[in-house]
Amino acid sequence: MNILEKLKYSSNLKNFINDNFQEIYDFFHNQTQIELYPYKKEIKQYLRQSRREIISLDCSSKINGDFIALLIESCEKLHLFMEFGLFYDYLSKCGYKLGDRLKASSYYCSGIKKFDDYNRQHSLILDLLQNAYRKEEESKEKLTTTYINFYLHMLHNFGEYNKPKIIYFKKNILSELENYIFLDKELINTIFYVDISDYKKAYNNSLKILNSYLYKNRLIFFKINNFLQSETNQYSQQLYQIKNPNFDKIRKISIDYIISIGNPNYLHYQLNNGMTIIEEENLLYKYLLDYGKMHKAKLYSSFDTVIDQLNNKTINIIDWGCGQALATSLLMDYIKEYELNIDISNITLIEPSSLALSRGMLHIDVLKEKFITIKAINKDIDSLELNDLIIDNSNVTLHLFSNILDVEFFRLDREFLEKLSSSQKRLNYFICVSPNINDKRNARLDMFYRYFNNNFKTDLISNRDSSLGSYTRYERIFKTLI
Repeated sequence: MNILEKLKYSSNLKNFINDNFQEIYDFFHNQTQIELYPYKKEIKQYLRQSRREIISLDCSSKINGDFIALLIESCEKLHLFMEFGLFYDYLSKCGYKLGDRLKASSYYCSGIKKFDDYNRQHSLILDLLQNAYRKEEESKEKLTTTYINFYLHMLHNFGEYNKPKIIYFKKNILSELENYIFLDKELINTIFYVDISDYKKAYNNSLKILNSYLYKNRLIFFKINNFLQSETNQYSQQLYQIKNPNFDKIRKISIDYIISIGNPNYLHYQLNNGMTIIEEENLLYKYLLDYGKMHKAKLYSSFDTVIDQLNNKTINIIDWGCGQALATSLLMDYIKEYELNIDISNITLIEPSSLALSRGMLHIDVLKEKFITIKAINKDIDSLELNDLIIDNSNVTLHLFSNILDVEFFRLDREFLEKLSSSQKRLNYFICVSPNINDKRNARLDMFYRYFNNNFKTDLISNRDSSLGSYTRYERIFKTLI
């Protein structure tokens, strides 16, 4: 019996959600549109039959809101537009923050009565998507998918009798889209050029193109180098010449370089709100300029809450989605700056970009004051194997999740959580800090903490959602004995 069938027959929905949220998340969120599509009819039936029960949930309870948000996102994936509008309106009235991307979806999922409404909503939708990109760190992939869904909604509802208007609409907006850097113009052009003389066939063919795009973007191909080393070049020479090296001095070299080449705007856009898997060296420098100060402010504040419990201990570090190892570098700086007695014996760096990973190894090598065993794993989080995470000692392990848990590029499913916990049979500390973008993204940090709290002896150390100056923050810091 899959989770959908269990949902249908649950006698108490509130309790069922509390007891089975991870399985619900894995089914509705972690499955792609293609994987979820065979359940479309069944999902639609469940939503219609259980509508009253669902909207009677106490939405002041965060986990209930997270559950309804999963349903809303699934409706978007499956083009269940009526159901989307119903649950979106309900959850929005409850004060749950779904973000501007889903708000853009709501503009065409409900409120379209005639074809001209698409023209009226078009600029509003683009403005919301742009805001989601600039202020909410949404990915280009999701924003482009939302825009294409807007077009497919138009095609599905008006393709039979309004073909000339649809053709005219597409022709006139292509030039306008050039101003929106967050959209994948190549994909949009491909779908716009699909012949709509048979609108049903065009709709299905466009869906296939979109699904193919989404599937390819989930695949990450690695040229695994088991002998990956820190880089040796002019940049490394500059770093090794620094007297009393620290993070700020390292960052200044990146800033000076970027300024020397004119600090081009296109590099910032290529970083895709810091989520790009970096394959160009200039982006390494640009990342430190644009995001280094933010990482330091938030991580130093996080270290303040937990560092007394780590003082006078020998520890391991696992830096998840480490990029250039900024979180580990900042911890090393913090220990030195405050003259703490924390012995780092082992560092595991996990990062899909070999370029960033090699640079991270360099940063640690420059900052370390003694020998440290470093294990560099050139993989994305979904590709990790159990043996990658095993550390051959009994030291306390500190896990650094800096600006990574809220990112929906990896699945955060039960398989990953069990792999993590089964590999770490010791006392573990977790620093999980991300931007406070919306409740839907924050749900991932809550779910991560909930897994350990429900299954192991866990103590919550810090639970903050307050901003730190201009930087928004959603933080969960805890220790757990596995």
